Amino acid sequence: MPVEVTDAEVEVFRPGRVLHTLLGGLMELALASVCLGLASEAGARNQSAQTSLAAAALLWLVLGLRDLARALLRARVTRAELGPEGVTTHGLLGARSWRWDQLSEVQVSRRRTRLVTRDGRASRLWAVSGPAQGARFQARVTARAEAAAAAGMIRQRPVGGPDTLRPHRPDRPGQGRRGSDQPDPAGSGGTTP
Repeated sequence: MPVEVTDAEVEVFRPGRVLHTLLGGLMELALASVCLGLASEAGARNQSAQTSLAAAALLWLVLGLRDLARALLRARVTRAELGPEGVTTHGLLGARSWRWDQLSEVQVSRRRTRLVTRDGRASRLWAVSGPAQGARFQARVTARAEAAAAAGMIRQRPVGGPDTLRPHRPDRPGQGRRGSDQPDPAGSGGTTP
C-alpha cells in the first residue's frame, strides 16, 4: 500500500517490503546455520569441503544480518505524510517535520529517497521505498510546495523542475525585469530593463 489519501489535505506514504525483507533475512540466516552444520560434519572427511561450506555460511550470515537491519530500519518509520505545512515522518521514536520553506530538493536514486534541506542536510526517508514510489513522492512534494507558495503560505516557491525546490526572489522596487542595479543609459537614475 504505497500511497493513501486520508483526507483532502494529507497524503500518506507507507514503507513497503518490510515483511518480505524480514522473511528473506530469516531465510538467509537459516541457510547460514545449515551451511555451518554441514561444514562441521564435512570437516572430519574433507578439509576443502569444510572450508567451502564455512565460507558459504559466512556469506549467508552477512546477507541475513543485512536484510534484518534493513527490515528494522524500514519498520521504525510507520509513514510519511505530506500535509499543508510540509513533510512529516512518523515512527517508533516520534515524529519529525520539515516545512516547505526548509526543503531544497528530493533526491531519488535506485534504492533510496532523501529530503535535502536548504542548509544541505539530507535525511533518508525509510517510509518511501523504491524508485517508483520515490518518483511519486518527489512529484507530490514539488506539487505541494508549489501550491503552498502560490497560496502565499511560504515566501519561497519551487521552480525549475520536479526534482528541485529553489527560492523565489520577487523583483524588488527599483529593479528591472532582469534585476540589474546598473543605471540606465539615459542617466535618469532608474534601472535597465
